[in-house]
Amino acid sequence: MSAQTSNFMGRQGFFVVPLLLALAGCAGNGEGLDENGQPIPITPPANTDFAEIQATIFTPICTNCHIGANAPQGLRLDEANSYALLVNVASGEVPALMRVNPGNPDASYLVQKLQGNNAVGARMPFGGPYLAQDRIDLVRRWISAGAPAAATPPNQLKVASTIPGSTEVAPLGTSKLTVIFAGDVDASLATRETFGLRNGFDELVPLAGVSVPAGRPNVVELTLAQPLPQGTYQLEVRAEGPVALADNAGHVLDGDADGKAGGDFLMSFDVAAGETK
Repeated sequence: MSAQTSNFMGRQGFFVVPLLLALAGCAGNGEGLDENGQPIPITPPANTDFAEIQATIFTPICTNCHIGANAPQGLRLDEANSYALLVNVASGEVPALMRVNPGNPDASYLVQKLQGNNAVGARMPFGGPYLAQDRIDLVRRWISAGAPAAATPPNQLKVASTIPGSTEVAPLGTSKLTVIFAGDVDASLATRETFGLRNGFDELVPLAGVSVPAGRPNVVELTLAQPLPQGTYQLEVRAEGPVALADNAGHVLDGDADGKAGGDFLMSFDVAAGETK
């Protein structure tokens, strides 16, 4: 064998041996292979774009205005509320456009407001300074990818936020309550059996409807039969009894946030006299 041939085979062996070892490692016990013996594709890491948007745009900049009961257009951009109030939600200024239209950044009102090509109102952030292009590109990339939510802990269904919140005073005439969950809910369980509202006399307040809005699987909206008068109210989400709220995999709500399934979620809020909503 010539020295040239020997060197060629040595070089080939340098690449082939590790490959054979890797294949042997996969095939030895079937680990890493599907039922047909083919390698299982590696799942890409969880989307981090929305977490970055929250950390670098919404929380430090947008929540100077867009937070709490007085958030412009009702758009709260704090961590607990932002995703649920953006994705597949109609814009208050231009209802024909979604605030975030998954897969279509140009038809997303959020992008138009950030770029300054919106048809109504001022460019955001209001009065500037406006976002650097790389931050706008980050928002566009996230929407182009389908506007995925940030990763949430598996097998845990919890209430992330409510509107109105427990520390807020809702305006007179409030007619809708919103409950936002850290995870998608089983829409078939979002009924008057799992959601309730009581007044200060512990009487049930009639609900006209309980529903999961289209394209917003982690949100439940309660429509009241009549606008709320002044008083104190308690919202209930039931995780105990014969019917309990759960996610699509059957994991029951951790209503009391003790790390275990079960325990009703209870939240009190006030409705004050004043301007009708």
